[in-house]
Amino acid sequence: MTAIDRVKEDLDYVASAVRREAREDGIPVIYYMWALLVGIGWALPDFAPRWTGLYWIIVGPAGGLMSWWLGARQGAKAGINDVAPGRRYAFHWLLTLLAFFLVFLPAVTGKMGADAAAINVLLVIGLAYTLAGVHLERPLLWSGLLVFGGYVALSVLELPYLWTTNGLVVAASLMLAGLTRRKRAPAALA
Repeated sequence: MTAIDRVKEDLDYVASAVRREAREDGIPVIYYMWALLVGIGWALPDFAPRWTGLYWIIVGPAGGLMSWWLGARQGAKAGINDVAPGRRYAFHWLLTLLAFFLVFLPAVTGKMGADAAAINVLLVIGLAYTLAGVHLERPLLWSGLLVFGGYVALSVLELPYLWTTNGLVVAASLMLAGLTRRKRAPAALA
């Protein structure tokens, strides 16, 4: 690597760091998209249970790919040339997906009822959003705390339409994240 290439790489790193620091906390359209997808998908078990699996088989990966594309587009538009944040996002959400499967494993094997698994999904989402809020996008911290509140309420109260109620809690938390994101000022260079 020549000295010029090394300087160019160093300047690109600094420019990406400054642009990344100045970016918005999250992309509102992603929050709103998932609020809609979750609102619909979580109501299906209560109103059209036979369509639930097909819905999530199609919409889950499509929503994930759309989120990735929107995030990559936003990063490119902001001039960020760093794949590390994308890897962190992907790893975080893939681990969350694994946790969803693990929550439903006892329900599938008959060791836990589906309603209990549905409530525990809120615990996983609350943790995923809260940790994402700490490490990735600050607005998700507040969303995660709202979901934790929904988890407590649904664990204590007997409510009809459990899945729909869960979906509404998660959708409301995502709408909140989209509405509360803020533009950060660039960090001062010392």
